[in-house]
Order: sequence, then C-alpha cells, then structure tokens
Amino acid sequence: MTTSTPDRSPAVQGARRLAGWHVSMISVGGIIGAGLFVGTSATIAASGPAVLLSYLGAGAIVWCVMLVLGDLTLRHDARGSFISHIGAALGRRSGFVTGWSYVFLWVVTGGAQAVAGGMIISDLFGIHPLSGSMGLVVVALLLNMLPVRAYGRSEAVLSIFKLAALAAFMVLGVAWMAHTPHAGGQIRENLLGHGGFFPLGIWAVPAVIPMIVQTFTGCEIAFVASVDSADPARNIRRAITRLPFIVLLFYLGSVLMIVCLRPWTEVVPGHSPFLLVMRYLDIPFAEGVAIGMTLMAVMSCLNSSKYVVSRIVRELAGLGCAPVLLARATPGGVPIMAVILTTSLEILIILSAAWSPSHVYTVLLGASGNLILFCYFMAALACLRMSPMWGGTQILASLCILIMASLFISIPFCPDLRLEGLIALIIVSTIYASGFVFQLKQKKTYGHGNHDALRYDTSP
Repeated sequence: MTTSTPDRSPAVQGARRLAGWHVSMISVGGIIGAGLFVGTSATIAASGPAVLLSYLGAGAIVWCVMLVLGDLTLRHDARGSFISHIGAALGRRSGFVTGWSYVFLWVVTGGAQAVAGGMIISDLFGIHPLSGSMGLVVVALLLNMLPVRAYGRSEAVLSIFKLAALAAFMVLGVAWMAHTPHAGGQIRENLLGHGGFFPLGIWAVPAVIPMIVQTFTGCEIAFVASVDSADPARNIRRAITRLPFIVLLFYLGSVLMIVCLRPWTEVVPGHSPFLLVMRYLDIPFAEGVAIGMTLMAVMSCLNSSKYVVSRIVRELAGLGCAPVLLARATPGGVPIMAVILTTSLEILIILSAAWSPSHVYTVLLGASGNLILFCYFMAALACLRMSPMWGGTQILASLCILIMASLFISIPFCPDLRLEGLIALIIVSTIYASGFVFQLKQKKTYGHGNHDALRYDTSP
C-alpha cells in the first residue's frame, strides 16, 4: 500500500499567519482549563502530598510524547499534523481512526468546558446553565470565525491572562511563606503531619498518573497549530523545548502551593482547592477571583478545542478521510464548514449533559480521556515505523509505546475506570468500522484506483 504525506495546499498556505508565540499559547489554552482549577482536587485527594511526584511523572511522560511527536513531524518537514504522519506511516485506516478519535476527544472536552462555564454563569447571574453554555459556544464560534492571525491573538491574550493569574497565586503563596512566623513548621505539618507524605500508600503515586496525563492533553495542539504558522519547523522545535516545562511549572507550582498552605485532607474532590487557599490567605473577594479565573480558563480551553477540532477535520477531509466539503476555507484561512460542524457536535454534548447529567455525559467525558492515550500510542508506533535505524528516537518511541500500553492494561484493574475504558474501546472500534464503510463508498465513487494514498484536496 502506497502512502505519502500530503503537500500543503494553497488554501492551507494562505492560512499560515500565526506567530510562534501564538502556537504555544493556543496549546496552553487547551491544557489549562477547568481541569486545573477544579480537577486538581481529585488528584490531591487521591494521593495526598505525594501527588507532587505524580505530576513530575506525568510531566516526564508528556515530554517524551512531545519529543516523539516532534521527531515524527520534522521527519515530514512539518507538513501536516501528526494525524497525517500516522496515516503515512501506518496506513490510511490508522489515520482515519486516530484522527476521528482525536476529534471525538476534543469535541467532548470542549462541550465539557462549556457545561462547566454554564454552571458558573448560572451561579453568577441566575440564568439557566444551558443558556450560559450555549452563550459560551457562540462566543467561541465567533472567535474561531476570525482570520487565523486575529484568532491567534485572541487566544494568546486569554492564555496569558490565565498564566498571569496562576503566577499571582504562586506569588501570594510565596509572600505568605516569607512573612508568616513559623511558616516552615506549618508547611512541614501540612506535608507530613496528616498521614505522612504518602498517606494513601506509595502506589497512589502511579495510580493517579493516567488522570494527570489526561489533564495535560493539549501539548500536542502545537503540532496542529504550527501548520497555520509562518515557520512550522521552527515553532515545533520551540514548542518541544518550552511547552512541557511551562505547563509543568504552572501545574506543579500551583499544586505545591496548595499542599503547602493547606492540609490535603481539607481538599474536597469537585471543589476548587484554589478557592480553599485564597480563603485561608484572606484574599478580598476570594470567591469572585476564583470564579473569574475558572471562567476565563474555561473560555480559553473551549476556544482552543474548537480550533484544534476544526483543523483536524479539515486535514481529515484533505486526506480523503472526511467529506471534501469540510476542507473548504475562507480567504482568512478559516475552515468554515469544519468550524460549524465542530460547534454542532459541541452542542450535542451540552444537550446530553442537560438531559442526562449523571449518565451519558459523564460516561462520555470519562471515556474521552482514554482516547488521548490511544492517539499517543499510535503516534509513537508511527514514529517507530518511520525511524530507519535503531537509535535515540526508536528508544524514545518504544518507551512511549510501553508506557501507553501499561496505562491501558491498568484500566481494567481500576473499578472506577472499567466502564470508561470499555466505552473508549467501543468508540475506537466504531470509528474503525466507520472507516471501512467510508472507504468502500469512496471506491464506489472514484473507482478502484489507489485510494490508500493520502492526499490533500486543493479545492477552494
């Protein structure tokens, strides 16, 4: 079977207007959402102060994945995202399954951010959560309709505000440590005095790593956004060297402040630990500040998720893995039909949450997190296949494959994750079957030529 990485089409070339810092900030927008401001409560409650080691482990895993994705992309001269490269290395069906699994992951993530934002807006203004969620989706739609460079600026501003808020949170924590008498003893008591540093056992450290890896989802957006930038290869190299450390700094730094300033036993899953700390520090309007930070993070993550889904859908259309109509773009480089499709799918997720908040939506949200492990596994497999000889790249790719496989294998042994793992497997299997049907329809339409060759459609 002959495969090739698609060349950049004129439509895609015209869209390449993102600056290098836009690429990184769009990734940051996808990573830092409600998962940081609220989701960290679950990881802290699950492993206590030792969660710091879990974040270090998860950060190392994500860095390895970034190195693998970067090598895979640079081997193809930064043409297309890692979805194209997976298809080129492992076959068109693999590109189809990985691409649509990645789309499903981010559609559910975007919908989840909108649901969380709708609840916040409801608490603030007393309107129905569904109306608030729909409002956020519309705002994200309008931002994604902007020309690519204007969109990049809007998302970069949102991401910078988030990083500034996290930096301020950490500075407040350091200031408390510097000006509070006997702060060292209190910190030592918080870290060691409530069951020790490993209050739930040493095995709690690796147990929460899969959950943290899923919250780090978004680092790979840099490889998608780089296609819309002026110098993809340079921006990819920058993202590889900087992004994992920026994300780990703000995640690990924030969690470090939380467990140092308050006992881990006071952290309640589902409740913001940031608000807990700010109340303790007696920050004026602490609740309003925490809500504002979370809402800003939600909006930014929703904005990034819509961007990455629309670009991957456009790429899938160019590869012949989706209807050609979805590859069409405006003169400003916006894949208009892909953005509209993304918005429609997010609305379906929001409606599933409104109609069945404790069933369909919850299961989909949990299952979608496992799909990123599948996508990383496929990317590492593609990198291993593309490497011409044994060396550092193959060792790194093999390590990523082993890690992702281990995380997959551990899911059935975790009662809380079994159903989500099964649903994720069903989703991937369904997408695979859909790819088979889609390919048969294409053969009937275009004849019996070589339809395994990956391609871009250059239609306007």
